Amino acid sequence: MRSASSSPATASDMTSRLIQILLGLSLLLNTFVLAGFVYRSWIAPPFEMHRMPPPRGTPGPPGQPGGPRLNPVEMVTRDLDLDADQRKVMQDLFDQYAKERRERLQAIARLREQTGTEISRTPPDMAKIDALIDQVSGLRAEQQKETLHTLIQLEPSLRPDQRERLQKLLVDRVASPLPPPPRPPAGGPPPRPPQ
Repeated sequence: MRSASSSPATASDMTSRLIQILLGLSLLLNTFVLAGFVYRSWIAPPFEMHRMPPPRGTPGPPGQPGGPRLNPVEMVTRDLDLDADQRKVMQDLFDQYAKERRERLQAIARLREQTGTEISRTPPDMAKIDALIDQVSGLRAEQQKETLHTLIQLEPSLRPDQRERLQKLLVDRVASPLPPPPRPPAGGPPPRPPQ
């Protein structure tokens, strides 16, 4: 009889031991998860972490978030890997282009402001709005022409490999056709959701 009475006591002891072990393992697992979270968040920087942009109001490096945007000529010349002597020779050209571009962009901003004023009037004067839009379009076209002319003027100062690269960049960025619109799936366009 002793063995029969000791058997249930052993089973309850085993059950309580099993629960204690499971609770201990759960506590250990939770501790490791929290330690990993603390380490990852506060101690070790992530691998892929890039340099954070500077706070608002402080300038960053050109072409980077927070920094001044590069104009199209600067972007192309960056891709051409100009050396210091080439940059020195072309500096007057860059400065003149930047000055004209800045003036043109300011004129476009003024015209856009005038367009907004005309649109907000009741009733809007569509003849004035159309004329303002035409002026903005004309200034943008002039800007594109000036960019292309400036890039072409770089060519005599470039090495042969840079000239080839410039030609490819001009074709890719200026003369390449627009990509075709996306095609619907083979089975036709998806059904419209009910309105």
